[in-house]
Amino acid sequence: MLLSVGVGAVVVAWWPLTDVFGGSTTVQTRRTTATVVHSVPCAERGARDLVELSLDGSRARLRFDGCGHSEGTELRVRVPEPLGEDAVARPVTTGAGSGGAGAGPGDRISRVLLVLAAVSGAGYVLLLRSGGDRRPG
Repeated sequence: MLLSVGVGAVVVAWWPLTDVFGGSTTVQTRRTTATVVHSVPCAERGARDLVELSLDGSRARLRFDGCGHSEGTELRVRVPEPLGEDAVARPVTTGAGSGGAGAGPGDRISRVLLVLAAVSGAGYVLLLRSGGDRRPG
């Protein structure tokens, strides 16, 4: 039982890191610098600033996944490749890789801790079940 729970926990931890069905599930992104051209107050739900960026010599305006930045502020962003009509520029985070939505170090640590918690929890349940059969004598 403990072995099967451990294997299940490893599968849960590994699943997001691999492409099980063969199709690409990640969006390729590219890092660049964007300039805020229109700032939107954060009072409204779903508010997004408008940024302008240059990719391969052409300029594009996209919504930024954030709000309240001063106009003229330069931001490091990730944009999908190729750019679509509904593309959104996202802030560059320290954990994201340059080639898509990779798992950062914090995500990997969380998955390892999940596996350890699942295996130790299963072991504790087995310990409680086997300890209940004994009678003090």
